[in-house]
Amino acid sequence: MSIIDHPSAPVTLSLHKVGILRSVQKLNIAVEALQHVARYDSMRLETYRDKENLPDRICVSMIGSALALRFDDVGYFNRVYCADQAWFDKLPEIEAFYRGGLFGCEIVVPPADEFGSVSIARPGWAPSHHYVWLHHPDCTSLWLGQPTPFHIRPPKAAEREQFLLAYLQAFEAQADRVPGALRNMRHLFDRPELDFLMAWHNDRLAGIAILMRCGSTALLCAGAALPEFRDMGCHAALLAARIRLASEAGCRQIYSWAELGGQSHANMERVGLEVAGTTTTWRYSPENDE
Repeated sequence: MSIIDHPSAPVTLSLHKVGILRSVQKLNIAVEALQHVARYDSMRLETYRDKENLPDRICVSMIGSALALRFDDVGYFNRVYCADQAWFDKLPEIEAFYRGGLFGCEIVVPPADEFGSVSIARPGWAPSHHYVWLHHPDCTSLWLGQPTPFHIRPPKAAEREQFLLAYLQAFEAQADRVPGALRNMRHLFDRPELDFLMAWHNDRLAGIAILMRCGSTALLCAGAALPEFRDMGCHAALLAARIRLASEAGCRQIYSWAELGGQSHANMERVGLEVAGTTTTWRYSPENDE
């Protein structure tokens, strides 16, 4: 049936087409979230590479339209961020980029409506994590939560190493990686687009968080409570504090991502962020590429 009855009739869309349009719009937002996360990770690696003179250990490269990050010392950073479908034809180049390293890579493919929409049949690849991409168009309107027992403020200059140690503890960094991580991460405090927050419970450090700003856009970066303060509302309090900070800095749109079904995911939805799409990542292990 035509959606236009005659030239003077108003244009109407069927519910089905409206649903498709909204789905496409949400997935476009999810791709924007992916691009902001990729920008954050690449900024960190480029900072470490340049400030610590690590060109032999760190490489940031475009493979087609995909952003490939390689850090031979830290497995987390070995990721490929893909904002479109062109990555699929670049898999041989992606494999070559990571072959010979210790960690292989994780490929973060474009968001979809549901999991299972992407499959890699090549040797060495296996499904890895399930992520949700979250967004809100106006962070000034988000619910900022009730009063909490946590006092949240930026770290003082003398507290920066304490912040980093808490960050590494919260994200369960391996002990042998801590000295190198401290050397690299201390340079992040010089980045003007980053804001750092510490949550205190009385006189004890309870959690840490980072916000990245770019014009009118903000990204909720790493945020976590220390183990002994989990399930006490610390992470939610850090979310609310960063949203308020972004709003006060003039940001409007806010993005983030989280493990599907995890506590961070639940907390982000609770403060008002909405899921725009999902991604199943795939991990490439060169030792299985035979």
